[in-house]
Amino acid sequence: MFRSTWLTIDVGNSSTKIGLFSGDDLLKTANGDSAEEVLEVISDWQAESPIMRIGLCSVVPQQSDLLLSGIHQFSGAPVFRVDSGVKLPLQIGHTPAETLGPDRLAAACYAVYKKSGAHIIIDAGTAITIDVVNENKTFLGGVIMPGPVIANLALANYTAQLPEIPLTLPDGALGHSTVDALRHGVVHGTADAAMGAIVRITESLASTPTITLTGGWHSLLVDKIPQARIDPHLVLHGIRLLMHLNPQPA
Repeated sequence: MFRSTWLTIDVGNSSTKIGLFSGDDLLKTANGDSAEEVLEVISDWQAESPIMRIGLCSVVPQQSDLLLSGIHQFSGAPVFRVDSGVKLPLQIGHTPAETLGPDRLAAACYAVYKKSGAHIIIDAGTAITIDVVNENKTFLGGVIMPGPVIANLALANYTAQLPEIPLTLPDGALGHSTVDALRHGVVHGTADAAMGAIVRITESLASTPTITLTGGWHSLLVDKIPQARIDPHLVLHGIRLLMHLNPQPA
């Protein structure tokens, strides 16, 4: 049905995202909260067109090991793992390089590959990462902060009377009830903190950066950064790019 296909897997703290590529083309994507859900989708994809290679980016090693064990029941495709030791389209200024999250690395690599110049890459997920690559293609580092889900749970779990709240965008500038005040603090507060970091980082760069948004909570920032590029599958594209730059040994 398709040309030679590659499977990309991004194992995150809250969910696992997968993508099926043929060349540069992203044919299909899916998300799953459990290994069982993800394996069911991959099995269906494998039945349609044999997966020739697997690219893995994981911040939860136990989950990725479980996934790969399941995949190997129906596919013998070789696995490429994203880390700082592979061939990259950028230099790493993060210290030590091996502690740089593979999801952050994959996203930055694809952003740099697509467009020259300085970059700010924002992945708004369970944690919000704001990473920086300068115009010389050096990954400088970034900012890591709690996402809205973590902030919500922290307030509910570490205070006596503050409840867990629905994470919907509130109206106005402040809340007129405890729940609305929490929504302003958690939802707007998260966005305001990210925006403050972006302003500070931009002022430190020699040129105006391209800003790219990804992650499940990127909608919090869309209206605040109208010039930003939106790529919901940035990490999956980064994994595929690194697979291309690191061919399978003969």
